Amino acid sequence: MSHRKLLFSAFCSFFYAGMVALVIGAALPDLSSAYSLPYSISGALISCYSLGNLASGILSGLAAMYLGQKTAAVIMTLAICLGIGTLTLSGMPAILFTACVLIGLGRGSLITFSQGTVSIITNGRPSTTLMLHASFAAGAIIAPLAFSALRIIDWRAGLVFVVILGLSDAALSASVKYYPAVKRSSGGALTFLRDKGFLILAALIFLYLCCEFSMNGWLVTYMTHKNMSMNFSQAMAALMWLVILAGRLICVWLSRYMNQKNILLVLAAGSSIFFGLMLKSEGRVFIALSVACVGLCMSGISPIIYALSAKYTNEYPLAMGVLFTIGCLGGTLMPLAAGIIAEHWGFAAGMSAILVTFMLMVILSVINLNWRDIS
Repeated sequence: MSHRKLLFSAFCSFFYAGMVALVIGAALPDLSSAYSLPYSISGALISCYSLGNLASGILSGLAAMYLGQKTAAVIMTLAICLGIGTLTLSGMPAILFTACVLIGLGRGSLITFSQGTVSIITNGRPSTTLMLHASFAAGAIIAPLAFSALRIIDWRAGLVFVVILGLSDAALSASVKYYPAVKRSSGGALTFLRDKGFLILAALIFLYLCCEFSMNGWLVTYMTHKNMSMNFSQAMAALMWLVILAGRLICVWLSRYMNQKNILLVLAAGSSIFFGLMLKSEGRVFIALSVACVGLCMSGISPIIYALSAKYTNEYPLAMGVLFTIGCLGGTLMPLAAGIIAEHWGFAAGMSAILVTFMLMVILSVINLNWRDIS
């Protein structure tokens, strides 16, 4: 019974983490309007969220080690609630930056705790892990839809709704009696950092999260910039994650018949092409189709990169942490860069900078395809 409740709690936390992943992007247009934020500050908010997510890789492990995973999970969930609640209170950049760091820190920690818990309890059973990630996508789908519906009341209503869900998730985590013991590891060697195959994969996850975090953060704002309604813009964010959910299931089937490196190259190329088409599209139908195609192509990139890195992450305990940190660094820098470019050279230039990262990912996928077999 305790294991079942713990698994249920992990799934709920992953679902909530999925919602939180879209919070900043869904709320950004209203935040920018209410507080008169320039593009550079808006981009910095996304990057501060990413910075918190980056820091979670280290801080969540320390918190679990010294406080216990149950206490750490509750504290990190409450950190999200505090951060989101703060967004509704003040437009001072320093306060907004701090709030976004707290949101990212809590969200990254929940992902780490939930994945670790499910992996330990099920011994890494693929079907359970797939369902766990499906719950994340479900949360990411619901978040922009909830924001769109609750804007009828007030733009802050969506943020309050997410806070209430967070408090419920914290209460559920606190009610679980059994948590697996946190292992203290010596960390292993760093010799994998001298392996060019690992460095290629690290560069790929860096570029991918540049794209994903930028899409999550700027998509709704981009749609409103093209004079689309707020409801349509937030529906596009939900559509992207709905397609990502479907695409991940398709990639599981496709990987039985195609080499993962080939799939990665096809997905990277497709993402680049359809993102470029999205930037050129004007009508709602063409925009929706291009967003759906971008999401479909992006869906399998991250799981495949992590699958290809199993040679390193299974042998070196630090490899997964290093890979995660490098990826989050990309998610931290790119949204800020896009915002700065948009402020100085126009919004189209800022979005074009994201297209460049998609194109670089294609080049690295070609290099990875021709590298020695590392899978």
